[in-house]
This record gives sequence, C-alpha cells and structure tokens, in this order.
Amino acid sequence: MLSLRAFYVLLSIPIKLLLVIIKYPFFGGINEKFKNSLKNSLKLQLCRTALSMPVKDSYIISILSNWFLINKLIKFLYPNLTKNLNNYGKNYDKQSIWLVESPQRSKNDPILIFLHGGGYYIETQPSQLESLISIYHLLEPSKKSKLSILHFDYKLACRGAIVTTQLYQLVETYKKLTEIDGNSNIILMGDSAGGHLAITFLQYLKQKRDQNEIKNIVWPKSLILISPWCKIHPEPHQNTKGWSYYENSKRDMIQLKYFQEIDRQESIIGNLNHVDMLVSPGNLPYKYSDWDDIPTLSQPGNSIFVILGEHEVFRDDILEWCQYAVKSPLIKQKLDSRGKIDIKLHEYKSNPTNGGPLVEIFIEPWGVHDSSLFFENDIIKQVNKHKGNLKLSQLKNREQYFGILKIVNFLNEILKNDFNEDGSIVLVNGFEKNLKE
Repeated sequence: MLSLRAFYVLLSIPIKLLLVIIKYPFFGGINEKFKNSLKNSLKLQLCRTALSMPVKDSYIISILSNWFLINKLIKFLYPNLTKNLNNYGKNYDKQSIWLVESPQRSKNDPILIFLHGGGYYIETQPSQLESLISIYHLLEPSKKSKLSILHFDYKLACRGAIVTTQLYQLVETYKKLTEIDGNSNIILMGDSAGGHLAITFLQYLKQKRDQNEIKNIVWPKSLILISPWCKIHPEPHQNTKGWSYYENSKRDMIQLKYFQEIDRQESIIGNLNHVDMLVSPGNLPYKYSDWDDIPTLSQPGNSIFVILGEHEVFRDDILEWCQYAVKSPLIKQKLDSRGKIDIKLHEYKSNPTNGGPLVEIFIEPWGVHDSSLFFENDIIKQVNKHKGNLKLSQLKNREQYFGILKIVNFLNEILKNDFNEDGSIVLVNGFEKNLKE
C-alpha cells in the first residue's frame, strides 16, 4: 500500500513537467546544461521527482526487474545490438546477468562488472543500459572482442535490503568469478550508488587482507566511477554558500533535501553506523593510509577512471575522495566554468611510468549527476542505425556525449591483450607494450 506522500509525488509529476514546458520558451531549460534542451530538462525533472519518492514506496518505480529489462525490453528495442552478443541475458549466478560474454574467453580476458546506481532503492533504468551497450559497441573491434560485461542485479532498499546487503552479494559473485572460476582481470564500473558499492568493496578486500582472512586476493585491475556516492550523510557545513550541496541543489537531479529526511536515511542504512568504511567512507576523516595500500589504487598496471559534473551536489565529496585515494590534484572549484573546459581545473591524467596506476579524472563543465548514463543515452540511436559498427570518427554531435566518449577512450586505452606474470596490464607511457617486440 502506497503512502500518502507517495501518492502526492506521483500526482505532482504531470504538474512539474507542465511547469517546465511553460517556462521553457521564456527562460530556457531547467539549468545551465539543459538551457537549450526541453527533452533533457523534462528528463531531469522526472529524475528529481522519482528520487524524492519515499524509499519504501519506490518499488512502484522499480517494478521492471533487471532480467525483464535486459531480456525483454532492451532486446525488443535493439535487436541489432543484442542478437549477436554471446550469452546476452543469461545468468552467471543468482544475482548477475551477462550482457555479453566474450566467446572462448581466457581467464585473463577482462570482465567488466556493472554496478548500477539508483540510491540503492531504485532499479536499473533503460537509459543506463542503453548507454552501457552503446559504450561496448563504440569500442575498437579488437578491444571489445575480448571484453565481457556482467550486470550485477543486487537487492534494493525499497524491498528491505539495507546498505551492505549489496556489498556481501558482490563479495559472493566476485568470489565465484575469481576464486572458484579463476578469472584474474576484473573491471568494476559503478555509477552513483554503484560507485559507492565499488569503493566500499575495495575497503572490504583491504580489511579481509589486513585481518588475514583472505589470502591471494585477486584485486580489481580497473575502476570506473561515474558520479560515485562517496559520503552517505553530508556534513552540516556543506549546506552553506560555496559548497556543492548548497550551490547545485537547484541544478542537479539530486537535491540536498533528500539527505535531510530521517526516514529516508533509516530506510537505506537501517541502524548501521554510517561512520564506517563499509558504509560511508566519506564520513570518516580521510587518511592517505586508508587507500594507498590498496593495489587497485596504487600499483602499476592498474587503472582508475572518475567522471563527475561541475553542477552536481556530490562534486566536492568526489574530489575529496580522489585527492586521498588516487592523489588527484584537482580542487574544489570557486568560479563557474561558464561551460568551458579548463584543463587545469577539469582534467587530470597521471603518468604510469612514475610507478603508479593510470588515473584519469574528468569534471564536465556544467555537468550534472550521472550525466553519462542518464542524459547521453540517445547516442544509441546512432549506434543502432549502424548496427553496432559505428566508429567514433563517424559519430555526429560529439559535444553532446562528453562522458560516454571519455569512457570509451579510457576502455580503448586499458583493454590490452598483453599481461605481466601477475596478470596486470603492460603499460608504457599509458599505452600498451607489445611483448613480441
């Protein structure tokens, strides 16, 4: 039975969308990024409203299971992009589904585990899958031929599964992939709550190693974080002028008021203490020592990619995590970019020859939360038109796909066929070295 507030949220949707339509001819779109896009302004308003739904009532917008989305909806909408994907829609275990399993893959071939966002209480949305499938098809043929993608189908808080439930589900699937089946090249890709899951999973592995409970850990080789949720509870000072929660709540799909609702927080984390590395790393005082002995984040041959938006509320939290976890020099911005790239402020790329991993971080000027997967998904129209054989050089309106292009380029760079004896990727100046040379 839906609560009265849930009914109010549902009834408010057409009114809020109508207001966006009425205002658009006179004032433009809902924020700077979508000033000239009515479609994305409406989508952003719809996302805001969906996220404002009480957690326990959010099952009403999560009625389509991941299995149905993958095997029915996406398969029906894009037969040209799914029919030739090996094992598409087949379960790997009870909580993960193949989007593609590379034929005749070896134990060293890369497996990307996709951890979807949605605050831990909303199911995967079609746009997330559309963007992910487009990213796969835009890869260079030699790179995607070896890549497998596994969609992680975790339990939701709207059905009573509080935070850490998903972590231990991931532990179970990861153990099967690595310890039981012997796979050694794992990429974790997570957006929003999925990014949080990836980060806390690294801390889980670290704790088990430090306590000598797991030996011979197969650490993820690569990490792709899209607007990761690093801090579950924002601090009071973050609701003041100059901080991204305060400045961007009226621009972003996520708004500060969501974090001020006690019922919402209790529905997501239950009675857990949020000041815990496995619950909310960002709520602890950051220390380099908590991150610099995690091989994924520190050892040569590994790689980390982070993308965030200038106008998202999580901006400051993400940049702080990047500072301590991957030694990023990018700092909290004081001035608006006016939509223009400033390399010194918006991009960072490490030099792997200095003895560490490859690190790439991008701040999208005027970007909002999870823009790559929620607002760039219409790229699939071009990919579908070319039946999955679209080259990046053929892509039209490239400026609309800031995040997807960055992710594709990163994957093209790290998906190498050469490995060291420990299974790590051979990199020279950030590029592959041919072992036969």
